[in-house]
Amino acid sequence: MKLYNEKEIGAILKKAAENSSGDNADTSMGLSVDELQQLASDAGIDPDQIIKAISEIELASVKDDKSFWGGPFSFSSQMVVDGEITAGEWEEILASIREYFKAKGDVSTRESVMEWSSPWGSSNSAHVTALKENGKTKINVFWNGPLTALPFYLPVPLAAIASIPFASEFLELTAVPGISFVLLMSGVAFTIGRWALRRHLDKIFGKFRQMMSGFEKITSKNESKGQIISKEDATIQSQMVSHEPILEIGEEEGSDESQLRTKSRDRS
Repeated sequence: MKLYNEKEIGAILKKAAENSSGDNADTSMGLSVDELQQLASDAGIDPDQIIKAISEIELASVKDDKSFWGGPFSFSSQMVVDGEITAGEWEEILASIREYFKAKGDVSTRESVMEWSSPWGSSNSAHVTALKENGKTKINVFWNGPLTALPFYLPVPLAAIASIPFASEFLELTAVPGISFVLLMSGVAFTIGRWALRRHLDKIFGKFRQMMSGFEKITSKNESKGQIISKEDATIQSQMVSHEPILEIGEEEGSDESQLRTKSRDRS
């Protein structure tokens, strides 16, 4: 039997996924982290490398999306959990959402859709949706914050204005050198602001990913609780079925009569 190396396995899986998506264009295909780790384990790859690869891919995708102004200024992600979430699980998810966004928000619940949205008038908009469909739940998180960059780039024009009198009075620079100095100071302020903005956005996106990991833990925790409870119920039921009384009623009454007779003989 032929054995395929890691490079060939990757190419085969990629080609199979492309063919599958081409044959079933109307259906979306995806794998969870656990399923990817199981595939890696079956292929002889360390499952921990799956987590590392996911982090590297997500970090690379964020770097590719960076704009000149330090963006992107939006975040969108989706996760699929097994089973349809219950009202109790949604309440736990809501508590986590409000903790991360620091806002109570607006909540709406319909038959198969549960939604949370940032309050009206917020500078940055956010939206979380849980859609129950075909025995699974799709959770979407969307955030859009174009005004996030404003505090970081506000010092740029201030630095340009402040550098004009400094260049003309203290440095005594004429037209071209003076303009060059003003542009230099503006560029330094812009670079620092862009670097600080990028770190700020990375921190925000990291919190969003942690929040989504918390969603997965909430659903898996409650699912495992249900399994434990069902096992305990089954154990209790089996004990009740297999339980036999230690003494029968007739035997217990007979033993009491024999004890009374023995006591009366002792007295006589």
